[in-house]
Amino acid sequence: MRNTIKPRPRLASARAAGTILLGAALLAGGCTKKDPPAQQAKKVEDLAVPVILRPAKIESVQRNVEVVGTLFGDEDTTISNKVPGKVIAIYHDVGDRVKPGEPLAQLLRQDYQLAVNQKQRALQEMLIKLETDKVPPADFDVSNLPAVRKARLEMGNASAKYERGKTLHDQQPPLLSDQDFSDLTTARDVAKSTYDVELQTARTLVGEARTRDADVAVAQQALDDTQVRTPRPASVYDAEQTPDLYMKKGHTYLVASRMASVGELKPTITAMFRLVDDDVVKLKANVPERYVPEIHEIGQEADVFIEAYGNKAFEGKVARINPQVDPQNRTFQVQIDVPNAKHQLPPGAFARALVKTHVDERVIFVPQEAVVSFAGVNKVFTVKDNKAVEIGVDLGDRRGDWIEVTAGLTGTELVAVKGTSKLATGVPVIVEQPLAPTTRAVAGAAE
Repeated sequence: MRNTIKPRPRLASARAAGTILLGAALLAGGCTKKDPPAQQAKKVEDLAVPVILRPAKIESVQRNVEVVGTLFGDEDTTISNKVPGKVIAIYHDVGDRVKPGEPLAQLLRQDYQLAVNQKQRALQEMLIKLETDKVPPADFDVSNLPAVRKARLEMGNASAKYERGKTLHDQQPPLLSDQDFSDLTTARDVAKSTYDVELQTARTLVGEARTRDADVAVAQQALDDTQVRTPRPASVYDAEQTPDLYMKKGHTYLVASRMASVGELKPTITAMFRLVDDDVVKLKANVPERYVPEIHEIGQEADVFIEAYGNKAFEGKVARINPQVDPQNRTFQVQIDVPNAKHQLPPGAFARALVKTHVDERVIFVPQEAVVSFAGVNKVFTVKDNKAVEIGVDLGDRRGDWIEVTAGLTGTELVAVKGTSKLATGVPVIVEQPLAPTTRAVAGAAE
């Protein structure tokens, strides 16, 4: 008996398929149905990024060139002894402040005092020979000395006798013998020669007296040099030269080091002290050659800073500009003088200076938190039609919480300072604190 398979009814299958298609169509129709406008706006509002806007600002800015270098004293000198001797006293040590001409140390004086006494006695002997108690001045007339006056009188007397004898000898017949006239002639010549010798001797004695007087002065100077002093005003040595530096009230030196001790025997010109004149300090800094047009004038003002005083600025001025650029490092050296009357700036310290060059009247600044930086690209965001707009910017100097924008903005924009990490061009935004754009121009440096 053959097995047979009965076919399924096609009508039932068609009905089932229709039912499935109808359900799918109904489901699809339900999914494509649009939401009401209020619901759509709510969804967009839920996706919007909340932002806070702040206005950019325009200010005038003092431009500076920053340089770094080392502070030096206005003068740094090593004090040595001019004469050899044994150190018997030290009057000052490291850190002391000393005035011009103030004693620093004392060498043994005894040998030099004996030399002065010896030279003075030799001078007195010479003055006795000259029969005077003073050293003859430059215009001294030696003919007034007693010995010269005596010789002059004797010469005059001999000349007078000769003239009388000549009158007698020339008469006819002669009233004076040839022998007697010859004696008068010889006496006259001897008297004249004696006068000349006395005159020359007096001149020699005057010269010798002046030499002995100079010997006394040299010995006295050596005695004075046994006291080692700070540099003295030039007026002490030359009345025609009086530098203003040494005449300033309160001018002092700082003892930076001491190289001598009591009991040492010091040969001539041996370093004993090092002094620093820090009433004015000099900042010497190397400046890149690209700033030659910026730092070009003596007297340009500068603000000097050292780490010890943080942001406290000390006013200085450019005093020297080296006209040559060093070919090794392509820099040129400048010197900035800084008054240091209160002695706050220590020589040898590292210092930074801002040399003032020119003023830019219109500089755009934005809050620092408005700037978004990624992969070397800087940008800020503004809002237009409730959507974020990205603007690329170039940045300059920072002024506290503000940063300079050198390109990309006009200064009238409102920039986002909150939510910037979620923004991109076209992203919906909600402004939480809208502000009207402002433009300010403030004289002086930016904040």
